[in-house]
Amino acid sequence: MEASKKNLCFFAILTYVGFYIALGLCLLIVAFGVPMESMSNYAPLVISWVSLVVLMIWAKRLLKDSSRKEFLKGLFAEKLRIKWILISIIIPSLIFAITVIVLGTVNHKSIGELINQDYASYPLLFILQLLMGPTAEEPGWRGYFFTEVSAKKGILKGSVITGLVWGFWHTPLWLMEGLSPLSLIVYAVSFIGAVIGISIIMGYIFGKHRNLIYCTIIHLLFNFLNALLIIDNNQNSLIFALVIYAVLYLLTAGIMIFINRSKSASTACL
Repeated sequence: MEASKKNLCFFAILTYVGFYIALGLCLLIVAFGVPMESMSNYAPLVISWVSLVVLMIWAKRLLKDSSRKEFLKGLFAEKLRIKWILISIIIPSLIFAITVIVLGTVNHKSIGELINQDYASYPLLFILQLLMGPTAEEPGWRGYFFTEVSAKKGILKGSVITGLVWGFWHTPLWLMEGLSPLSLIVYAVSFIGAVIGISIIMGYIFGKHRNLIYCTIIHLLFNFLNALLIIDNNQNSLIFALVIYAVLYLLTAGIMIFINRSKSASTACL
């Protein structure tokens, strides 16, 4: 096995192990009397930093000849472009809007009934979501793992592989949803589908425009907007929402693949 493959496996395994350890510690704290509701709000904040912590601790092995500072600086190498900032904002926002409309239509509810109306909570929620997935996960999964895989497999395959490994990393959280076996299967498949779609979208943007801010925006808006969605304490509603996300993100990813292949074909003909 090549050194780079060994390092990728090393990173993935340690990140998975770190996830379970962090989750176990959080559950242990709950066992000592901290309310589960309070811990569920802050546990993801701790757990999501596992991938970056692993990357920084074992930087000498994983980053080869690059220092930690050089690696982090390289994640933002290309100057930001307004066009791609807007695209990064529009994609998750539009998908969220369509999801809300579909949910409202099917469940015969108004948009107001499906979105959290406690506007005063938005700033804190936004900050928490920023400090969780986007800031914590993107340097490790997109900046390191995807970059290494895509260098050998190409952007599309690299995005799919990253999406699978990154997606299954969330497995313990699926089990905490309390779903029935059949519902859990549908939930897992939909979750992985949505994650692969997001991974392809971010992979093409980051692979061609080397600035992690774009991925951070997409990841942040997906998490933040999803946190505003009010889902009944009903397994079917939760799963249906995730199915919609999966379909829309995979469809968007397909459009992005088509556009990039069309551009590549046009360039080759010149």
